[in-house]
Amino acid sequence: MENYDVIIIGAGPAGISTALHLQQIAPELASRTLILEKAQHPRLKPCAGGILPDGIHVLRDLGLDCNEVPHVRAVVANFQFEGRGVAATARDESIAFIVVYRPELDAWLVQKARERGLNIREKVPVQQVLPRESGVEVVTPDQVFRAQVVVGADGAHSVVRRAVSKRRPRFARTILLWVPPSPCSSHQPDQAYFEFSCIAKGIPGYVWDFPVELEGRPMRCWGVYTVSQSADGMRNVLQEIMAEHGYRLEEHRLYGGIIPQFAPEGPFAAPRALLVGDAAGVDPFYGEGIAPALGYGRLAALAIADAFARGDFSFQNYRYALLRSELGKTLRWRLFATQTVYRFSSPAVQRLIWQRSGGIIHWTIEHLFTGWARRGKRHK
Repeated sequence: MENYDVIIIGAGPAGISTALHLQQIAPELASRTLILEKAQHPRLKPCAGGILPDGIHVLRDLGLDCNEVPHVRAVVANFQFEGRGVAATARDESIAFIVVYRPELDAWLVQKARERGLNIREKVPVQQVLPRESGVEVVTPDQVFRAQVVVGADGAHSVVRRAVSKRRPRFARTILLWVPPSPCSSHQPDQAYFEFSCIAKGIPGYVWDFPVELEGRPMRCWGVYTVSQSADGMRNVLQEIMAEHGYRLEEHRLYGGIIPQFAPEGPFAAPRALLVGDAAGVDPFYGEGIAPALGYGRLAALAIADAFARGDFSFQNYRYALLRSELGKTLRWRLFATQTVYRFSSPAVQRLIWQRSGGIIHWTIEHLFTGWARRGKRHK
């Protein structure tokens, strides 16, 4: 049986961020940390690929330059209802974001982590996590590992979360695809679009269209996101809106997934176990996962370093630290917006929100929905 101080399950943005932050905060622990990944990078990950500036700031603080990853910068974010609404141009980089192809981003993060000496093993699926009084056993098909602390960065179907709590999270749903730019589309090549007209059709969420680069070619990532527990109508809404831009949905392959939603009462930790990223819960309003996953990593690393310093592995304060953090405050604001905006299916109300409230939308995005990474840095 191999023994470690920390085992991180999942080598996506949340898991790699936790390890890299731990290397900054407590390098002696990082040297005794193992990261287990069930797949092998690059691996397919259905994801729109948007990284808001908060994520870029976290990467910079880790000494990483995401310009090394192929990406497209969305210089304008359009928030629309029935094709009309707010064109939000970033005044301080808080709104515009970059779009990556997720398999390339994750593979790059793993490469950077390995270059810094972190121990990552791929193609090692974890079957069970067994908390013991003096440690945690991590069971794989070939062997059992043992650690003082385990971090669940293993996504929507987290094995660690099931060990921490029997309560199922509330899931959001998404369908997406990648297509070439359409000459029939009125959308601009360097702009991102969020279309909320599906709310009036019984689907609380939005349809998106982002620019992206795949294998050096300009492409578009289209998709639909909903916080509904039912997938009914998602494909029809996406098909209807894409048809307005010259696409036939049946000609393309669709990818789908479920996304655990952030909830303040959620199970974020248990003795000797922490959850980060999708396993802990994703922003429910946009379904944004990458930047929050990177932010979770720093909070987890701080909690782990403190636990070893005090010899207390209960992690009783992890929820409090998360909810009090700038990331936690932002996630709570987005949850409030989800419960407020998506509950009104009336077209008149949605037109008022998206077509006549440009100033409010700008202020909300800049001051409540983004900027948490910089605010958190000031409060260190």
